[in-house]
Amino acid sequence: MTARSAEVANKLARSDDDASRAHPDEMSRAHHALRRAIMHGDLRAGDPLSQVELARQLGVSRGPLREALRILQREGFVQQESQHRARVAAFSDDDLDELYAMRISLESLAIGIAVPRMSEDHLRQLDDLLQEMDEKARTGDVEQWECPHEKFHRALVHPSGPRLERELALLSDHATRYRMAFVSWNPLEWQADTSTQHHTIAEAVQSRDAKAASRALATHLARTALVVLSIASPAYEPVRIRKALAGACAE
Repeated sequence: MTARSAEVANKLARSDDDASRAHPDEMSRAHHALRRAIMHGDLRAGDPLSQVELARQLGVSRGPLREALRILQREGFVQQESQHRARVAAFSDDDLDELYAMRISLESLAIGIAVPRMSEDHLRQLDDLLQEMDEKARTGDVEQWECPHEKFHRALVHPSGPRLERELALLSDHATRYRMAFVSWNPLEWQADTSTQHHTIAEAVQSRDAKAASRALATHLARTALVVLSIASPAYEPVRIRKALAGACAE
């Protein structure tokens, strides 16, 4: 076993311990552990997925593991090559462009619906999450920052409707995968301007200005995508992202 394989095995085992408490059945545990490993880059784009090894590392049977892999394939995290061979889904410029264009369009729509429906308790929750993000950012620990960051984006759209929220949660998880890969390449660039952007979004929400919140969120998502693309593929022209941003910011 290579050093990296051993590290992945250890992380999967720890993730599985965490998942056991929230996901008592084997399929759910395997799905949770593998999804997290893929999102956070422990399992990298293009990595082969051995059912024998994964079942051993996760301590689950092959049947539940195969079902977990099928779900991950439907979600877009895994590519099935044959009945017994699968890989972590590859990255591509077009996929990132499409992914963030969808997020910009749907998330700006959702926050515009959500803002008028937010309770005072909900606004306080957003403020608490923003403060937690700022605290974690000062430590420089990206993975610790990701937890309140994810909750913050979920909370921005929570009152918009269950179907929108489910779709946005999946898109957000795919975006996390790209962003975490970018962070691993450029750790010093991670925090650039994101705190200011999050505060701008939160101020618009606190002011009950749905249009301003939609524009601020769309701009934030577009900037994040363009930063990732500037590192991953500087020559790529993100046509979808630019059109989605123009639509979201139009009067």
